[in-house]
Amino acid sequence: MKTIGEIGEFGLIDRIARFGAPSADVLTGIGDDCAVLRLGDRKLLVTTDMAVEGVHFRRDLATPYDIGYKSAAGALSDIAAMGGTPLFFLVSLSCPVDTEIAYIEAMYQGITNLTSAYGVSLVGGDTTRAHDRITLDVQMIGEAKGLHVLRRKGAQAGDLLAITNTVGQSAAGLKASMEGHEVPELLTAHYRPIPRITEGQWLAAHDAVHAMIDISDGLIQDSGHLARINQIGINIETDKLNPSPALSKYCWENNLNPIELMLSGGEDFELAFAVDAQECQSLFSLFKQEIRTPLRVIGRFTHEWTGVRVDGQPTNLHGFDHFSV
Repeated sequence: MKTIGEIGEFGLIDRIARFGAPSADVLTGIGDDCAVLRLGDRKLLVTTDMAVEGVHFRRDLATPYDIGYKSAAGALSDIAAMGGTPLFFLVSLSCPVDTEIAYIEAMYQGITNLTSAYGVSLVGGDTTRAHDRITLDVQMIGEAKGLHVLRRKGAQAGDLLAITNTVGQSAAGLKASMEGHEVPELLTAHYRPIPRITEGQWLAAHDAVHAMIDISDGLIQDSGHLARINQIGINIETDKLNPSPALSKYCWENNLNPIELMLSGGEDFELAFAVDAQECQSLFSLFKQEIRTPLRVIGRFTHEWTGVRVDGQPTNLHGFDHFSV
């Protein structure tokens, strides 16, 4: 009998998806950043994001405020990936009985300071005892902005692969944190990422953008989800990745490869999207007039193969899988 370690996280998700009951009101179920549910003439977006001590965070490295902030950022990023507007959220908490109340309050302060910036209200949750570690589960409820919901499915061969801002800084920030290195820009990228709500809404409102996903498990892995669901391939061009100055400097000083961190490092919470090649330049120009976040093309979708290649070649790099062994 197979174990979860043998089939991996996404094999497990595929197995679980079989239990999803079909419904005319479920427009998108398991397999995207959010479920899309019909409620009258509205389209609700529902997602959940769990943070487990020892897996997603370490109390000796992160402050309770940062733990809460980042937990909320992950759930908000799922809404951003669908081009939606976040509305309400719930938080479920599991913790040992000897956890200091001030510690829990600081986590919730981190959560609500971020969510309040987007006008999102805490409306409930659940609490339970744990033996030895803290777990936070943030469930976010949002709504499609306008009639269009941007999903993972929709990319076409010939589309360009683009991302918001840059990637790799969070992974470098984690390494810096574990080594005790003071690199503010990288530490901020890891512990206080910015969910791209406004950027996602803007991109979803334009028909030239065909599909989108947030980068939580690594660029190769998450772009691979776009390739798989659309049954096409992606070629990522490393000369277009353009690491940030902070990432380049830190990697040079610590004998690290910035391109590897950009390809396989996770928790950037940037957006990766498929855009029509013919309309890309004009779309980027319009975007630049309204939003300061940079956009960059880093690859192209193709029908020549399925899956992800780097500079036209297969790669052994991959992103984060919770159950890989």
